[in-house]
Amino acid sequence: MRKSFWIMLVLVVTFFSCSKDSDDYVTPDIGHDYAGLEVGKYVIYDVDSFFYNNFNDSIDTSYYQIKEVVDSKYEDLEGEEAFKIIRYRKEIDSTNWVLIDVWNSKITQTNFQKVEENVRFVKLIFPVKDNKNWNGNSMNTGQEMIYEYTSVDNSEIVGSTSLNNVLTVLQLDNINLVEEYYHEEKYAKGIGMVYKKNVDISKKEFDSTTGNWERTLGTDITMTLSSYGG
Repeated sequence: MRKSFWIMLVLVVTFFSCSKDSDDYVTPDIGHDYAGLEVGKYVIYDVDSFFYNNFNDSIDTSYYQIKEVVDSKYEDLEGEEAFKIIRYRKEIDSTNWVLIDVWNSKITQTNFQKVEENVRFVKLIFPVKDNKNWNGNSMNTGQEMIYEYTSVDNSEIVGSTSLNNVLTVLQLDNINLVEEYYHEEKYAKGIGMVYKKNVDISKKEFDSTTGNWERTLGTDITMTLSSYGG
């Protein structure tokens, strides 16, 4: 009888100990919040665009805003939750937002995917970790493109906004005397992408007047956080 009592006591103590451990368990933060995927959220970017044209020796510049809205969520063809992203453009001298694109995104346990112009990119991988790298083109037909986290959970000022928990993804870095390719994105927790820099200069020529190799053909586009909400 006494033996049965002690066995029962051990079982009861073990049960309540396990219950307490379960209550105290905290799900690890692997970085999903960096994607900013929540219906109703939006981000507005200031965009600076430069087009270098060596055919007429010109530099075309344009300044405008892009607004990305997480419009709704749905079940995709793989039976997984996905989000519809509606994109608008507004010229600097206008108050009207014009619809330009409908993209989509989704988060899995291991990555954040975004479909841009019908091309699916793996923008982030989880868990987020400094110096971690992956093939951003693994889900499309493009050549291998190694992305890398160059900084994680930094405090930064992006545009005029002070942000905590910002990560940087270096997507491409190939700069030399005759060409210049550089792609970089930054993400902030709870917001999503807050900065994007795409430099695609296919030709540079030596300018004897300045003594420098000058851009003559290609584009340089920068998107910088202006505001966010939702």
